[in-house]
Formats: sequence, structure tokens, C-alpha cells
Amino acid sequence: MRVVLLAALTAVAGCSSSSAGGGTAPRQQEGSLDAGLDALPPAVDVVVGDAPTEGPASARVTVIEFGDFECPYCGEEEPVVEQMLSAYEGRIRFVFKEFPLSSIHPYAELAAEAALAAQAQGKFWQYHDLLYANQSALGESDLEGYASMLGLDVTTFDLALQDHTYAAAVAADVAEGMSDGVDGTPTFFINGVMVVGAVPYSQLASVIDRELAATD
Repeated sequence: MRVVLLAALTAVAGCSSSSAGGGTAPRQQEGSLDAGLDALPPAVDVVVGDAPTEGPASARVTVIEFGDFECPYCGEEEPVVEQMLSAYEGRIRFVFKEFPLSSIHPYAELAAEAALAAQAQGKFWQYHDLLYANQSALGESDLEGYASMLGLDVTTFDLALQDHTYAAAVAADVAEGMSDGVDGTPTFFINGVMVVGAVPYSQLASVIDRELAATD
């Protein structure tokens, strides 16, 4: 499934491979919430594919996050994402795409592969939550421990990590993100609006509300 999105918007803090030490990656404002469609950059086509999703596929608003499990700003944004999912339950679809910044986050790549290995056993979101709750413990033994905590088939899970079964899928997400203009995490696409960085709930909500109103 493919969702046509328009790039745009603003930023606060986030992780970027171009930021020294993985700190704040400031970006210039590229648009605004009030800008007309004519003011936005050309449309990009974000592939949802087999990415894990929450919410109805028929929802009028699709929110796609490109995230890195080791990025502190992604971790900071998680309560905001949870608030968004609760407030708009049943009205939005949420999609998570892997975007590990391996050059500055040495554990992010394997953590991303581990999350997809958990998805293969039907436990992506539970594993996703454990990773963000334990960002300082993302070594291979930690990843295996979380799989055990969730009751996954640990033998199958461990083989997936050792064989890097999901490395190609992670690389595909990264390539997709880069082609869509993603250069740091977290980055969200909300029905065409790109929102970069750990933004307040009010900013995500204002975009979602605008998109819901536009589709009434």
C-alpha cells in the first residue's frame, strides 16, 4: 500500500547523522501549518509496505514515524506519540518505519532488526515499547532478554539476529526515508506534512485536526 504525502514543515530537536555527537540537529523552517498547498514542496510517495501499523487501514489520516530506538529524542517523543494515539484512537493509522542512525548510535541497527524479528512473531509494538523504555540497554543480550520477557520463540529470534535476517528490510526503510527527505529522527509524515524532531503534542494535533477537517 502506498500513501501519497506532501513534504513540509518545521523542526525542533532531533538526532541526525550530521550532528556532532548525535546531539540536537536544528533545521530551518521549510513551511508552516498555515501555508497553502501551493506553498508546499512537491509530493513524495512514502511506501507503507509491510511496516507495522496501529489503527484502521481506512483511517482518513495516516501518521508515519521514522524512528531510531537509540535516539534520545525519539525516546523523549514517545509519551507524545502515546498521547496522540489515545486522543485519536480509531481516527488515525500509525505506521513505524526504521531509521537507525548507525554512525552515531552503535546499537540502533541491531535494535531495529530485533524489532522486526519481534514483528515476525506478532509482538512488534510490545517490543518497540520495551526498547524505548530501555534505551541505555540495547546490547545483543538485552535484545534477547526482551524477547524472552515477551514469550517469543527465543531460538528463532536469536537466529534472526545472528543471520541479520531483517537487515535488508531495515536498509529498505532507511533508503525510503532518505528518498523522502528524512535526515534525522524522529521524523513524522502526517497526510502530507513532514514534521521533524521531538515536537510538542499540540503541533502534531494541529496537523491531524487540519487533515481531518480537510477530509470531512
